[in-house]
Amino acid sequence: IWECSRRLANVIVENKDFEEVIRQYDREGAVIYCDPPYYKAESCYEVEFPPEDHQRLHDVLVTCEGYFIVSYNYQDYICEIYQDCYIFRTSRPNSMSQTAGSEYEEIVITNYDPRRHNSARHWQLSIFNLSAADEEEGKYTLIHEPTKELKQEE
Repeated sequence: IWECSRRLANVIVENKDFEEVIRQYDREGAVIYCDPPYYKAESCYEVEFPPEDHQRLHDVLVTCEGYFIVSYNYQDYICEIYQDCYIFRTSRPNSMSQTAGSEYEEIVITNYDPRRHNSARHWQLSIFNLSAADEEEGKYTLIHEPTKELKQEE
């Protein structure tokens, strides 16, 4: 308990709408990570998150001064609304499935190219290894690159 207490000593817990929290903490150099309820899986969550909220999340994130990272389940609709971002795809074992070997497809969406942030200076922004995407399980593959970058490398 003491170790956990020390690690959480300076943590702030907010109970606000996501848009308000993102706007409050967004600034140049900030890293915002969002893990919204998965699209078309909202019934698995105790909070409501209608399709309008998925769009609203996108709309607030693309105005960020800082960096953002969003994790989602793979859905065509989500890929469509995030066309102005980098989208990486992966699969992982589906712990909710009763079928052995079942996998779940996920995507990670960013407003920057994480392949360019593979240095000690930017370690927070290179959250996954992209170098061997097709060789090993659990790697991320770029499936969409925006025509215009939202966030330039600093």
